[in-house]
Amino acid sequence: MSTVVRHELLGCDGFRLESSKGLVGWVEETWLGPGDDPAAFAIRTTDGREALLLAEDVARVSAESELVQMRAGARLLELDVPRLQTSPSNGPTASWRTTGNVLEPPDPPGVATRALLAIRPWRLTPPHGPEAERPFWLTVLALYAVLALIVLLLIGLDFLAAGLAV
Repeated sequence: MSTVVRHELLGCDGFRLESSKGLVGWVEETWLGPGDDPAAFAIRTTDGREALLLAEDVARVSAESELVQMRAGARLLELDVPRLQTSPSNGPTASWRTTGNVLEPPDPPGVATRALLAIRPWRLTPPHGPEAERPFWLTVLALYAVLALIVLLLIGLDFLAAGLAV
């Protein structure tokens, strides 16, 4: 990979990552290697998984459209949980490692999902686990929707009864 391409890898945080099949996810962070050269990207996939894309697996970068294109045959490596270590001499040190597993890129999102993700990419969430609980605001929203539906049905029944009585 040439020096020019490595220089283009700086400042790609938040860019879309696409493969030949379509949208894969977003660049969360640029990881630097020896000499502070960009060596890899931490990726959040559209299905919420964390992955690592090595710099040599980048085909092109378009700063104008905020797009990073994966080369054909590129691998996404699964990232393990971030770790924090403390030492009395250096203070806290954070590290993030790959598990060594290769992740298959997620299926490209459909038209509606892609439009939503383009508007609000921060809606990407981790995969739902069995312990996942519905957010409180969603419960309140569902309650208001059901209440509005009941009110509308009652009003409709009133108009129907009045129309039949005439």
